[in-house]
Amino acid sequence: MIRSILFLICFYLFTAVTFVAMLPLLVLPRKIEYIFLSFWTKGVQWLLKFFCNIKIQVKGLKNLPKKNGYIVAAKHQSAMETALFHSLVPNVFYVFKKELLWMPIANLHALKTGCIPIDRSSGTKAMRTMLEKTKKHLSEGLNLIIFPEGTRVAPDAPTKCAPGIAFLYANCNVPVIPVALNTGYCWGKNKTLKKSGTITISFLPPIQPGLEKRQFLQRLETELDAEQKKLPHPQKG
Repeated sequence: MIRSILFLICFYLFTAVTFVAMLPLLVLPRKIEYIFLSFWTKGVQWLLKFFCNIKIQVKGLKNLPKKNGYIVAAKHQSAMETALFHSLVPNVFYVFKKELLWMPIANLHALKTGCIPIDRSSGTKAMRTMLEKTKKHLSEGLNLIIFPEGTRVAPDAPTKCAPGIAFLYANCNVPVIPVALNTGYCWGKNKTLKKSGTITISFLPPIQPGLEKRQFLQRLETELDAEQKKLPHPQKG
């Protein structure tokens, strides 16, 4: 617990200092912002390893398309996922709930990279806004990271995707890359205690456009669940 608390203190300090130092980048091209966010992500990974003995291994990066402008549909088990992908996937932007805009400074960097805040209470209006902005960013060579379940779930929970990912798949006409992971075993939802171990991030082959919505959802959920079962338990290896 002491190590976990020390990690959190250093994480928030490192994040605050980094994001304040990055403020001048807000007037520079977006690609410069991505470089520094990758540095921040690697710094967070180092802090996890140093304080909590949490290591990260990545599988299947070769499955990412060579041409930018695709969607990564990742499992979501901890706050770790909001940082991880900046060093794994180029030109990343997220869709996130608008309530996260309250975070000072961090919200500016999120908007700079193209992140899309969504008012989930707005229903179809929110979906149209998300689609319009997502299509624009994808056409510019950015890559969307989305958590299709809509919230953090337990590591052993079956995948149940919300309608948003199928809506984007049907209308954006780009590949969707499923990503399975087991971060929740080391960094649980709303848990201060961080458990040591080696977590795995696994990128699966792309699901190409053209499937019917229901067929796509079924395939996405099936492939994620199948890969989840193959991932080694972080504490057991």
